[in-house]
Amino acid sequence: MTNFVITRRFWPLFGANTLGAFADNALRQSTINAVYAAALAGVAAKDFTLPLGAGIYAGSLVSMGFTIPILIFSVISGQLADRVDRHILVRYLKVTELGLMAFAALCFALGNALLLILALFLMGTQSAFFSPVRNALMPDYYRTEDLPKANGYFNAGLFVAVVLGLGMGGYFVAVEGGRIIVSTILIAGAGAGALLAFATPKAPVSGEHKINWNIPLVAVRLYQDTARLPGLIYPMLGIGWYWMVGATLLALLPNFVGETLGGGEIEITIALVVSALGAGAGSILAGLVSARVKDSLVLSGIGVSGTVIASLLIFLIAQGYEMPEAGFMSLANAPLLLTIIFFAGANGLYVVPLMALLQDRAPNDRRARIMGASNMTNGGLATIGAALLIPLQALGMTPDLIFLLIGGLQANLVVFMWRRRRAIRAHANPLTKEVISPAFTKEND
Repeated sequence: MTNFVITRRFWPLFGANTLGAFADNALRQSTINAVYAAALAGVAAKDFTLPLGAGIYAGSLVSMGFTIPILIFSVISGQLADRVDRHILVRYLKVTELGLMAFAALCFALGNALLLILALFLMGTQSAFFSPVRNALMPDYYRTEDLPKANGYFNAGLFVAVVLGLGMGGYFVAVEGGRIIVSTILIAGAGAGALLAFATPKAPVSGEHKINWNIPLVAVRLYQDTARLPGLIYPMLGIGWYWMVGATLLALLPNFVGETLGGGEIEITIALVVSALGAGAGSILAGLVSARVKDSLVLSGIGVSGTVIASLLIFLIAQGYEMPEAGFMSLANAPLLLTIIFFAGANGLYVVPLMALLQDRAPNDRRARIMGASNMTNGGLATIGAALLIPLQALGMTPDLIFLLIGGLQANLVVFMWRRRRAIRAHANPLTKEVISPAFTKEND
């Protein structure tokens, strides 16, 4: 175990993870913008069209194309990362990512929306295998007390990469020669990540576990095993909820900016970029203050409460909204942009303590499989969040009302967390404040 603050040895994992996120998000945002613009152009569009005008739901379809494979394959990836040396697995996966980005570049050259969504599906599959490995490696590299800070910095780097990927992918796909530029970005990002992956420190595993390829059966058993271990199921579900809200926001913003605010491709990209900036800021803040807040539920609860307030503010600002003459990035539009940042930042503040709890409490010999179960939960809930937007919008619910609905769901989560904390405290020794009931040990926070 090495102190995260002083080490430089483990930056290769950070770099490989960050560059992968950069390339992923450049691919996603350029695909969303290209497909959504083609849908708005209608019969005038020559490339990037989807059948039956489905491109109007580009945000949801692209998000689902990425998250469905995470749901399907995460149980296999967790088993694999407990059997194959984790640093070796990182290297193989990053080389695979480079090949997939080359395929995505070909899809851009062809202007084929369906093939691009296939490329995203394959990238989602690669992410399904990479994410559990990365999460399982964190406790191998960092001490327990450094995990919140390490996760905060990793998440901050991740969201900087997301910002750059969203911004560059969304902007360059719309300019002349943009397809070549985006393709170059994808291949360069994946290539640099693959090079860094070969410098990751060794993290061998026992390799005694056999892989069961029956995905439904393994998924059920994995959840049952995880539920039996103390202190894992609630952090796991909480992280999945974060993914659901994040995926819903990613899928909703293009329609919110395009339909409710009257913006175009550039404005959509700006909204997604400021959202990612907020998520990164929230993650950094969580990493900095987590050591001073002993009760993880308090910090997470503050984050969720912030999303409730932000959802209500976004709804109110959208009422009678008119695009400022000075543009979307003008000072007159600051209340809306700051509120989007506030929403994403509060959501980032909510999730970081939960990630540290899950990584620390998972037994080393089963950690990767537990992270696989967590990744499957993330993919499943993210898919649900993005998928539900399609019938809601088809039934006529406007994006601003959907923001209000998200706020209501988050408010219910606040109530649940508050009741959970009261139940834990009710079983604590009134003098020492230590939990005295086995059902409410610290591990069951």
